[in-house]
Amino acid sequence: MAVTVRVEARNGNTHSAAYFSRLECRLAFAGATLSVLHAYPFRVPARGVLPLAYVARAQGAPLGDAGSAAMETALRDGVVPFRVEGEARTRWKVAGIVGVDQWTRLACQLRFFWPNATVLPFRCSSKSKFLFF
Repeated sequence: MAVTVRVEARNGNTHSAAYFSRLECRLAFAGATLSVLHAYPFRVPARGVLPLAYVARAQGAPLGDAGSAAMETALRDGVVPFRVEGEARTRWKVAGIVGVDQWTRLACQLRFFWPNATVLPFRCSSKSKFLFF
């Protein structure tokens, strides 16, 4: 099975481009990591959005007894819950002079409705930790 995960990098800063590096997202089911997604460093212009598309191909991660039972239940119910977690390092300049770095963490619960291959409405949360140099 292939799952397409769409990630958008957004920069709400009106004055400075944002630079992203070390972007990593993990797709998991029942605690088992199915795929790890990486991106090369990239730039998002001020007030810009850059869509990053991935095709996640699971390599057959072992689910164990509990994970297998969870998958059977999910398939019976028609909804498979996936977890997407990740982080990225971001950098931009304040007043064009002072560089600011931060780690941004992302967590999403995706609910895949497998009978018609759609994702049900979902929410993500993100948190940032600032690093000043």
